[in-house]
Amino acid sequence: MNNKLWWLSVVSVLVLVAATTYARNFDDDDDDVIDDIGGERKGKILFPFISIVRFANSDCSSTNTMNGTCLARRECNNLNGTITGTCAARRGRCCVVSRSCGSTTNVNNTYFTSPGYPAAFAGGQACNLIVNRCNNMICQLRIEFLDLVLAQPNGDGVCNVDSLTITGGNTQVPVLCGDNTGQTIFVDFNGNAAITITVAATLATSFGRRWNMRLTQLGCDCPGLAPNGCLQYYTGRSGTITSFNYGTPANAVLSGSLVTGTRQIANTNYGICIRMEAGFCGIQYAQTGGDNFSFTVTGDVEGADNTVLGTAVGAVNGLACTTDFVVIPNPVNTATSQPIGVDRFCGLGFVPVTSTLKPFVLYVVTNANEGAVGATPPDIANRGFSIGYSQTAC
Repeated sequence: MNNKLWWLSVVSVLVLVAATTYARNFDDDDDDVIDDIGGERKGKILFPFISIVRFANSDCSSTNTMNGTCLARRECNNLNGTITGTCAARRGRCCVVSRSCGSTTNVNNTYFTSPGYPAAFAGGQACNLIVNRCNNMICQLRIEFLDLVLAQPNGDGVCNVDSLTITGGNTQVPVLCGDNTGQTIFVDFNGNAAITITVAATLATSFGRRWNMRLTQLGCDCPGLAPNGCLQYYTGRSGTITSFNYGTPANAVLSGSLVTGTRQIANTNYGICIRMEAGFCGIQYAQTGGDNFSFTVTGDVEGADNTVLGTAVGAVNGLACTTDFVVIPNPVNTATSQPIGVDRFCGLGFVPVTSTLKPFVLYVVTNANEGAVGATPPDIANRGFSIGYSQTAC
């Protein structure tokens, strides 16, 4: 009898010790592994009678406006992350993972920032980040340019001072530069190959160069996955689509024709998709109001007066668009409901159009030269485009 009481006492003490250890260190478990955001923490048995409480490795809001991932404290420390709050009813820690030059990551919700961000980066080096899939169920990388300010392209739209290149994926991404804050792109993983993001910054210019990119890995069954062929993917009944480096100030650098240069990025060819919302069957496009430069894709901006710039008079379409243009499939003139009969749009203005062709998509093409080509006059001071869209009910 005394022997049984002794063993019962031992068991009770062990249970008490295990429970105390769990209470103090429930968030310091090294053996739990992050599979992906939305994955569930795997419980670990500390003792036959006690199991670690599970919680999801989901997105969480931190105290510094950056999103994190809900992890155990020790997991966050092992990733060199920053704990910015609690999550999962205070059982987990909101962990923000940030990486800079020369780093590698396979952590979802990683932030890629310039050295010393948000302070300006002087440049003088190529800064890269290698992104590996966090598991084999990941198909796509969403890259949000929360803050991306690089040197402007030269006058012909070529990124010869600063450049952002993205390689290794199964999506062709144009070389980017200039101001692209607020833009988002989607890059497909090519199997298990890593995606490399490289910012090359020269010392030839000095200004407030900086970047902060949020990298979200999307599962193959994720509803937010961009369709094939879509470098950009918009959701919602309405929104605004802008070309890369769009802005109203002109590029201060002269083009090869010694005229005011373009802000448009050269050598692009990509698709922009808009998710068709439930109960909506058509989509209308119109240039952004209150901005005469909101569709200046080809032509001489400086030589056009207000009766041309940003109006139907300055609009060009069809076979006349051969160098830089936007493609909208099966367009109908919104005002007249008459088919336009061509799908290319360029010039210094844009007439509102509607399309009911599914899926909702438009394509952007720019060539390598903004100067005069043969009988074609030079493009002068083009900004690109800012087009608003609104879906129409069935």
